Amino acid sequence: MFRSATFFLCIFLALDLHGSLTGAQDGRRYVCLLSDPSNQCSAFCVSALQPVIDHITKEKQDSNICEVKLNEALVQLDQIKGQLNATQTQLENQQTSLEENLKKLIPQDLDERLNRIEGNQTALSNQVSAAQKNTDNQLTIMQKALSKMDRNIVLQNFERIGTRLFYIEHNLSVNWRTAEKICIEIGGHLAAFKNDQEYNAITAKLSKSNYWLGINDLDRQGTFISLASGKRAPYLRWRSDEPKYNDNTQHCAYIFNGRMIVLSCVNDVMHFICQADDEV
Repeated sequence: MFRSATFFLCIFLALDLHGSLTGAQDGRRYVCLLSDPSNQCSAFCVSALQPVIDHITKEKQDSNICEVKLNEALVQLDQIKGQLNATQTQLENQQTSLEENLKKLIPQDLDERLNRIEGNQTALSNQVSAAQKNTDNQLTIMQKALSKMDRNIVLQNFERIGTRLFYIEHNLSVNWRTAEKICIEIGGHLAAFKNDQEYNAITAKLSKSNYWLGINDLDRQGTFISLASGKRAPYLRWRSDEPKYNDNTQHCAYIFNGRMIVLSCVNDVMHFICQADDEV
């Protein structure tokens, strides 16, 4: 009877110890409830508890091994940390040395020198701009002079009649459009007149032939303009029965025997009169 009670007590203690060990494993705590198993429990109880005791022993051994490895790892980490600190110190020393060397290489008055160089560049740029402007002005003057010379060369065939320059073609006979092209090539346009004085001076130089003028009403019949200026012709002296239109091509004026007549701009050919300007 006592042996049975002892057996059940051992089982109860074993179960209680196993539950305690399970909770202790979760919290990483180890508790031994039997300080002297041989005296506290019979041999049978001890044999029943032996697997638990072996498990506790193994856990303790494993814990010791882990603690040793942890200590070794901490030692290695301390060594690595020391190496990193040494490397950082070395880098800081190198950086300091490099900064000191750069200070020695860079002149103390670098900013002043750079400002002086920048000032010189600005002054040089201003000089170049002024020289370029002066060159452009001189080139413009030269171009105007050359243009004037070319104009004078072109206008050498023109003669001054009254206050303006005119060219009278006595030999070549062409249609109205061709006459205008020739006048442009020699530096002018087909002629129109300002007043009686100018008109009489021109007609006094003409032979008894037909001469094209720049006066026309191509845009609007009955409204005569100057081909040179695009403005309304300031002076007209028509023959008594003019202007009259025999067909729809007759819109260009010419002089015959001191009077103006309208004739075809396309079909008819005759001599022509050019003016050097485009004001009239």
